[in-house]
Amino acid sequence: MKKLTTVLLTIIFVLTFCACGSNTNSKSGKSTDADVNTDISTDSDETTETATPVTDDSVTASETTSSFSIESSDGKYSTDSGNYTITTAGTYSFTGAVNGQILVKAGENDEVILELNGTTITYDKDSPIKILSAGKVEISAKSGTENVINDKRSAKTADNADQGEGAIYAKCDLKLKGTGTLVVNASYNNGIHTTKDLTIQKLSLKSNTFNNAIKGNDSVTVTSGTVVAISTNGNGIKTENTDTNKNGVTRGNISVTGGSLTVYAAGDGIEAAHNFEMSTGEEGVAPSVTVYTGSYSGYTASGASTSSFKGIKVQNELNVKSGSINLKTYDDGLHADYGTQFDDGTKGKGTINISGGTLSINVYAPENKTPGGRMGPGGPGGQQTVSGADGIHADYTLNVSGGTIKIDSAYEGLEANVINVSGGKTYVAANDDGVNACKGNTTPQIKVTGGYLDVAVSPNGDTDGIDSNGTYSQTGGVVIARGPNNQNMAAIDADSSVSISGGTLVVLGYGRVSAGSSVKNYSLSLHSSGSHTIKVGGTSYTFTNSFTYGRTTVYSSVSVSA
Repeated sequence: MKKLTTVLLTIIFVLTFCACGSNTNSKSGKSTDADVNTDISTDSDETTETATPVTDDSVTASETTSSFSIESSDGKYSTDSGNYTITTAGTYSFTGAVNGQILVKAGENDEVILELNGTTITYDKDSPIKILSAGKVEISAKSGTENVINDKRSAKTADNADQGEGAIYAKCDLKLKGTGTLVVNASYNNGIHTTKDLTIQKLSLKSNTFNNAIKGNDSVTVTSGTVVAISTNGNGIKTENTDTNKNGVTRGNISVTGGSLTVYAAGDGIEAAHNFEMSTGEEGVAPSVTVYTGSYSGYTASGASTSSFKGIKVQNELNVKSGSINLKTYDDGLHADYGTQFDDGTKGKGTINISGGTLSINVYAPENKTPGGRMGPGGPGGQQTVSGADGIHADYTLNVSGGTIKIDSAYEGLEANVINVSGGKTYVAANDDGVNACKGNTTPQIKVTGGYLDVAVSPNGDTDGIDSNGTYSQTGGVVIARGPNNQNMAAIDADSSVSISGGTLVVLGYGRVSAGSSVKNYSLSLHSSGSHTIKVGGTSYTFTNSFTYGRTTVYSSVSVSA
């Protein structure tokens, strides 16, 4: 009930304060320009977007048919009708095929290592590998070997405490490692599931499952290797707990510090109960994350009942520091909730920080679709109407200080209550507002102090290039804002004020801007379709207009020429 209440409150908050897609009479400004043209002819090429499902064969493993054996020089185990029970610490090596279960019931401080040396473990009565007690467990796929775990149970329909929740199920910290290959197939519920911390290192791993492909209740960490997570009816990677660990750190985090991670999910690709962080770890290799959700995934079941199709979703804070992210989603690409009550007593910040890396985001957003008319998977004919989705959405604060962001399609490109751009290169193409500061926890604000921001929307219809339900201020950086040439739908618009005291602002379309004394107005012609190059303070920038916009207005504190 507590979690249900939290979810409902979060939904109410978002619907109340961040549904800023439609333009209303609250748009700022009465135009004093006699030459405003509200009837712009363009070469718009409207098409109907469709999703092309993607599948994966990067990680495969053949099942073995050789006789099964288990060896250990320092551990103890028993066997009963093809089932093996491990009772002490030690290293256990498996080869061959078995229709049975590996059950670990060791001491609470025991370290157990399970070595997979070319084995296939299949079971239809419970989890093929089930760890009920141990201090920690490592499962290692040895170099050059192919290993398969098959959970043959029928799909879960009700909770059963006697059943393991995953094909590999552990009630302790679990590490999956090795330079071999491990493929997990689970038709019951989850693929890999631990109630504690889960770490994946070096392994070539595929988890092909009914529900969550990879779940660590306390945390999930990927440090290296190649990981493919497939969910036909649920989420890709998930955490759950939000109390504190022995070091006082809130649980529920997902970290990717190396390796290649590809997720195919019917629902959300990556769902962190607390934080998500992507950075370069100790091995020094920048990570990569690719996510396909909804019908972008070739594995999504036609009857999947999921209602959220986000790429990476957090309840607190999302941090991207390095690496590459490629998202194809039916819902927000990146999403952070605000106000979620955690078990440790704190509340969700609703913050996204992008300080490095390269992000490519495509959100399913066909042209001429209203917020309630965007289509997603699951309904009649494999389609279901869901709300308009953003490339990047933070309920409270979005900070862009570095990296390269390319949003090629979305209903709204960047959306948050407060948006701060201080660095990096950001390119946005959207069907509604390109950048939107929506109502929320504080006065809506867009602040640009540095970086490069290139925003494109159609010059026709109910759209804004940059829209703030409060203020827009610029003291540095280079911004190109495109949009309609109309006081109600504009290239740049704010309910309160649009001001620039430094940097360069190129407006292609209408914008009512208040310029400081150090800012000059340059007369250039950059609004026609095609490629344009401008020189700003000695640095050249080239951009392309897909449409013809109404006019060009340039504001800059440094010299600008075309």
